[in-house]
Amino acid sequence: MPNTNRILVVDDSDHVRILVSKRLKHRDFLEIDTAQNGKVALEKVKTFHPDVIFLDAVMPEMGGLEVLQSVKKDSPGIIIVMMSSISAREEILQFKEAGADAYLLKPFEDQKFDEVLEKALTLLKSKKEG
Repeated sequence: MPNTNRILVVDDSDHVRILVSKRLKHRDFLEIDTAQNGKVALEKVKTFHPDVIFLDAVMPEMGGLEVLQSVKKDSPGIIIVMMSSISAREEILQFKEAGADAYLLKPFEDQKFDEVLEKALTLLKSKKEG
């Protein structure tokens, strides 16, 4: 059965956007959009109205932390999964304090991606019900 949640994939790497989108399509998500930077992501939040955002932490123009803070301020119901190759505890803590719902370390394996996606969907369901 297709999943009707809307997911926005934000990463400055074409490869990562394509990879994450393909993984989501293989898991029956139909409404997937992408953005190549933070500024485009904020526009897509207004027009696409995502339920979940997979958000790269480090991007040119506008970094993931700035996008995270803006989205959580204006649309706190959106679940945000931060993606990064940064594994420093301080960085991860900074994203969590800013409202990130989950963290996915790049490069990621299918199993870890599935775990984080399931966590995001569970959080989304509880927010919609509560």
